[in-house]
Amino acid sequence: MRAYAVFINEQALATAPRSGMQREAVVKFIRSLADTPNTTGDFTENDDTGRVVQVKVIGRCAITFWADHAASEVKVTHIKSADR
Repeated sequence: MRAYAVFINEQALATAPRSGMQREAVVKFIRSLADTPNTTGDFTENDDTGRVVQVKVIGRCAITFWADHAASEVKVTHIKSADR
């Protein structure tokens, strides 16, 4: 399988950790999605369109994403505090 392109929502970037080990862990996970687009999260949710999305908790962050297999892309839609 070829690597997928990973796209991150601009608003998700605004809420991502700005520096430190937490940011490094989040970036490492997001980069890994290119090679493993079928990654399952710690749990799933339905987005506002009804699509099932994966949510992976990395440290104190919850990263919401879904794989668009038809386009060979992974979309990261949210990066939020896992406490909320």
